[in-house]
Amino acid sequence: MQRLGYPRYVAQGGDWGAVVSHALARQAPAGLLGVHISLPATVPAEVGGLLGSGAAPAGLSDPERAAFESLNTFYKKNRAYSVLMATRPQLIGYGLTDSPAGLAAWMSDYNNGEPERLLSRDQLLDDISLYWLTNTAASSARLYWENSGRGLVVAAAQKTAEISLPVAVTVFPDEIYQAPESWTRRAYPSLIYFHAAENGGHFAAWEQPQTFATELRAAFRSLR
Repeated sequence: MQRLGYPRYVAQGGDWGAVVSHALARQAPAGLLGVHISLPATVPAEVGGLLGSGAAPAGLSDPERAAFESLNTFYKKNRAYSVLMATRPQLIGYGLTDSPAGLAAWMSDYNNGEPERLLSRDQLLDDISLYWLTNTAASSARLYWENSGRGLVVAAAQKTAEISLPVAVTVFPDEIYQAPESWTRRAYPSLIYFHAAENGGHFAAWEQPQTFATELRAAFRSLR
């Protein structure tokens, strides 16, 4: 970033971008002031180990139980795509790079019906075209294989306790799960901002750019 002329900067990430932002925060390179995470890794290890089992652990608060149930449903019903890419990325890559219709179907299913809810079909087609024209469907699938076993939302897997830089978290209502504040403060000792947004989901920057920008400004205001 110094070579690009940015002596001071922040990082933001959701989904795999959250993994990158967590890694940056742990490394704390010169000039990085803090990170904002929109898919936070807050799930305690003892809870993460039960996801997909159908049995919520005892002693959870209402927000914690709601978070567990959302993730439990995702693990049991909506996670097949990630299991396939984590175990046979090259296999799915052949089909996705051979057929634009196959790539479109795969990404539409991955986005869980977003074109009909928050994103226009043209927006989704733009995204599909980026993968098709750059021939990056297989390499993007390999990301799952290369990181297999490292839970995106489990605090211990993302080593959040090792982060000393300021961390900001926004919880979006249509995200895979709504991180409870209790888990978030436990996961990030250096948390400086926590807020539940009124709208937005897994692709918050794409779906609700104004809300997303407002959250970033609020999250990093104290670091200016």
